[in-house]
Amino acid sequence: MDAVLTAKIILSLNAVAMGVGPMRADFNATHATNPLWPPHARFHVVWQVLAQAGVSIFVLFLLWGFPSPLHTWMAVLLNYNWMLTFVMTISTMKVYDGALKDVNGIKPFKFNIGGTIHEVDTNVFGASILFVLNTAAVILLLS
Repeated sequence: MDAVLTAKIILSLNAVAMGVGPMRADFNATHATNPLWPPHARFHVVWQVLAQAGVSIFVLFLLWGFPSPLHTWMAVLLNYNWMLTFVMTISTMKVYDGALKDVNGIKPFKFNIGGTIHEVDTNVFGASILFVLNTAAVILLLS
């Protein structure tokens, strides 16, 4: 398998993860139907998740519908945009009193490293994996 095809597969998997993952995580009682959330906040989370799903479908269209080097790089940038806005959202949480998780939200991943338990937020863990994979795709495209 050549490097470009491998990169396109990685980019596609990222797009699917970014389109489906938030639906799975947010279309339930922890977010979209959370009775503790104001109705307008629930509206925005559904809108955000559906918008990201649309971008993910567009990434797949760019990669496979009308493949070209330009479309592949556009797909790369759209995937990175999701990650960039994630980091921007985290870095501005104090401005809007945000948090990475809710009391009734998804539990963090726990890793036992040398007998010490380390917790990593599921959002940060997922975004980090997607960033590494997207960057691996870029390295393959440049090789």
